Amino acid sequence: MRSTYFQIILFSVLFPALLGCSNHSPISNRDIYEIKINNKTSHAEVAFTQKSRTMGLMFRDTLDKDHGMLFVYPQEQNLSFWMKNTKIPLSIAFINSKGVIIQIDSMAPYSLMSHTSKEKVKYALEMELGWFRKNGINVGNKIEFSPEIINIKTE
Repeated sequence: MRSTYFQIILFSVLFPALLGCSNHSPISNRDIYEIKINNKTSHAEVAFTQKSRTMGLMFRDTLDKDHGMLFVYPQEQNLSFWMKNTKIPLSIAFINSKGVIIQIDSMAPYSLMSHTSKEKVKYALEMELGWFRKNGINVGNKIEFSPEIINIKTE
């Protein structure tokens, strides 16, 4: 009798949790997507919610080779980034809604200096410091985003 009672309790607790796990957004803040720039393929974790954009790459110790974070916003605006609680030196590309890089900046770990886009942009891509230069990627280059990224519902 105890065994049956325990199984019922266990089932009633675990079943709703399992249902919740299967009901997630197609793009979570840990899903990785390919991005192409000048025939160079990189991979980016997509930050499309206010919470994931605020957290960014803070508290991370490393980035995998050719991996970064793409910040996606609902509409074009002047964006500003800093490196509070960010251990990894980064380069950031500010990208307009047409996918064109309009600015690339270098950012030092833990710096509270603001890096602000000179124009309104919809995206920002953070990669390891010097990644854009090492890969021959410059202002004016166009980024190819997957349809999943272009059609993402941002918060």
